[in-house]
Parts: sequence; structure tokens; C-alpha cells
Amino acid sequence: MPYNNKKRESATVATPDALKRIDGWIQTDFEDETIAFTDKFAKELVDNRLTTSQIRIIFSEVKRIASRVSLPEGSLVGNKKDFLMLRPKMAYAAKRAGTHGTKSLQEVLERAHIAVTDKMKEDQIKESEVDRIFFNFVDFFESILAYHKVHGGRD
Repeated sequence: MPYNNKKRESATVATPDALKRIDGWIQTDFEDETIAFTDKFAKELVDNRLTTSQIRIIFSEVKRIASRVSLPEGSLVGNKKDFLMLRPKMAYAAKRAGTHGTKSLQEVLERAHIAVTDKMKEDQIKESEVDRIFFNFVDFFESILAYHKVHGGRD
């Protein structure tokens, strides 16, 4: 039998359709479907041996930004550079770990990140609206992390 050098595509809940829906979940609000997605996606990450510490590398940075945005004088606009730097940090973490799980997490979080930055670019959008959208991003990420632990994610 000849050697087949094609990569096998594994089934994933992060389908192109699901990735498109992430925009709406981040830019408007969560739905039951959002939570169901994060649950299934976290299970997939556990199955692909993504560790909690690999997720927390980026999550701790997100929480640091969130604490600054939460200050009375804080806003995401004032912390834009730190937020923009998340994408290269996610890419670096995924490349360094080199696993399917880290690549999947990067893909999903990058889509959610773009949903926030796209809104930041809009004219006439209020800072408070940008902050609300950012906190949807934080909650989305936190939901993935929580379900990862529920499904037995290891450190």
C-alpha cells in the first residue's frame, strides 16, 4: 500500500461556521449555544492534551488587562497595545507548544480577539461599549478554562 502523506483532519467543534458565530457572541452577548460551544471545545482541548498551564499563560495576561480596564479611569482603549499584543503572544505560545490543542485554542481565541478589535475600529463607538465587548471576550475565555478543568484538564 503506498504511503499517504496527507494530514488527517480531526473532527473539531471549531468549525468555520462556529468560528463565524464567535463574532456575534463576543460583540452582542452570550447565548446557550455559546456555553455549549465552550463546553464541547474545552473537552476537545482536554482530549488533545492541552494543559491548564498552557491555557493560563495567556489567560493570566487577559486577566491583567481586565483588571486595568476595570479601574474607574480604565478602559480597553487605554490598554489597546496590551490587548493587541495578545495575538502575537497566543501565536508564540501555540508554536512553542506545537500541539493540535494549542493551535485550536489559538484559532478560537484569535477569532474572539478579532471580534473585539473590529468593534474598536468603528467610528462613533463608545468606550463603554468596547469595554463591554472586551469583557465578553474575557468571559468566553474563562468559560473555556472552567470547562477544561471540569473535563479533567491537567496542569
